[in-house]
Amino acid sequence: MKLFNSKAERIYYLIYTIVMLLLYLGYVALDNARISKGAMIGNGSITESEWESMSQMGAWTVNLEFIFLGLFIVMLSVMYFRSFKNKSVIKPFLVTHAVLFTVLVVLSFALLPVTSLPIGNLLQPLLSLAIITLFLISLFFVIFILRTMKKKTEQSF
Repeated sequence: MKLFNSKAERIYYLIYTIVMLLLYLGYVALDNARISKGAMIGNGSITESEWESMSQMGAWTVNLEFIFLGLFIVMLSVMYFRSFKNKSVIKPFLVTHAVLFTVLVVLSFALLPVTSLPIGNLLQPLLSLAIITLFLISLFFVIFILRTMKKKTEQSF
């Protein structure tokens, strides 16, 4: 059983997965640098340039997190609209994201002893994706139940 319908689709998912991994690793690297810099400064007074540098790193981590989330939403939207024409695109999308989430969670725990970041910071980009995914699964489940109930009531009359 083939997961992907074509070589182009396989390459498309591979590029998407690599970009998501690079965005996640960039987020971790910037957040780790920001936390490490703050720890090096310690309790001493910090200069305005050090504060500005740490603030800039914080802004970049937030930007990477939004890009990570935005790419997921774009991919989700593309797959949603493609699924109207071809229902077989849903399975590769779900499998790719299940593997991607699993890899990122395992990677987070693997990076935990290497970085100075707490596990919450490592998993933070995944939380928004998980919340959106759970919301959509719940929404699709409710729609499925409503359609089933509608069909049953139509059949009874």
